[in-house]
Amino acid sequence: MKFAKLSTFTLLFFAFSVNADVQLTQADLLGTWQIDKESVDREGTKSRSLNTTWTFREDGTMEGKSQESDVHARIDTLRAVLNYSVEDGKLVKQAAPGRSRMETCTAIEKENDNMILKCRSNYFFMTKK
Repeated sequence: MKFAKLSTFTLLFFAFSVNADVQLTQADLLGTWQIDKESVDREGTKSRSLNTTWTFREDGTMEGKSQESDVHARIDTLRAVLNYSVEDGKLVKQAAPGRSRMETCTAIEKENDNMILKCRSNYFFMTKK
């Protein structure tokens, strides 16, 4: 009987710990991250590839650069600098340049130089450069 209770508790513990969010620190973010793809679902099946980098600086700013692959695009490179902070283990960043609205992003997975970040309605699959 004790074994059954213990194994049930163990299974529940592992089920919840697998789904637990990763607590971020500013040190985890510092540097440049390549956005490999962006998706509306966690599995990344409905994704689009991006040529985008996010560079997190110690001064609380992050620079986003996107390179357009369409030869007919009006602008070949888009650059924006946003404010960010890390609060309660989550990334809180400016939603758009020049706006005061902030959005909270949660690290769903982080292993070595790979991270999946959930921001509002998108998942970002990232690799540290």
